[in-house]
Amino acid sequence: MSFIENASGFLPNSMLDWPGKICTVLFLNGCNFRCPYCHNPDLVNGRRIPNEVSWSRLAFFLSRRRGWIDGVSISGGEPTLNSELPELCRKIKDIDMLVKVDTNGSRPRAIKELLKGGLVDHISMDIKTSLAKYPEVVLRPVDMDSIVESIETIMACGIEHEFRCTVVPGLVKYRDLESIASMLEGAEALVLQQFRPEKTLDPDYQALKPYPDELIIEWAEKLNAVLPTRPRGLSAMARG
Repeated sequence: MSFIENASGFLPNSMLDWPGKICTVLFLNGCNFRCPYCHNPDLVNGRRIPNEVSWSRLAFFLSRRRGWIDGVSISGGEPTLNSELPELCRKIKDIDMLVKVDTNGSRPRAIKELLKGGLVDHISMDIKTSLAKYPEVVLRPVDMDSIVESIETIMACGIEHEFRCTVVPGLVKYRDLESIASMLEGAEALVLQQFRPEKTLDPDYQALKPYPDELIIEWAEKLNAVLPTRPRGLSAMARG
């Protein structure tokens, strides 16, 4: 692996992408969903950027920061579309770095391959909305059995995991969150992510007003009765 397939770049360090860890975030191009509110629209269409990130460059960066950077969060796009993902995870772990993978859960066999090989230390899966409303959110054909299989696989995997839902007005209502929480009962965590309208795949969503932070906090507190639930991406005032 000289160049990382479909890698568009990496964020040197983040304290937000992996709870309790300082990580480098590696972004991979391409996604099989078209969620209109996606805040990484440049990655969704799979625009290939030749030789954008070399493995030697990333490995050198990480090796110089071992002991400060805990690991690498592989995000996208949808990382499990990348045929080199298992090899990439293995190479990261070979240099004594932890690995986190973000996924939309559409490819449970790829998730199982990573888990079987011991190639990941944390998995974060995005739950788009209640299962019945998935087609109107992802805007692509979706095998709901695969989504459910991924959820069940991650809940039973025995490693750190979280499920995340971006709370987009019109697409995610409280009753959808109740349905999600009921389905995830027994999981380690559900994260309610605030919708960010600054940059979206569908430009119309840039004019959509997010739910008030206080409402998301209230919903998270209610859902805590079912499973550990916390908000993310709120303003500093609401968080404090």
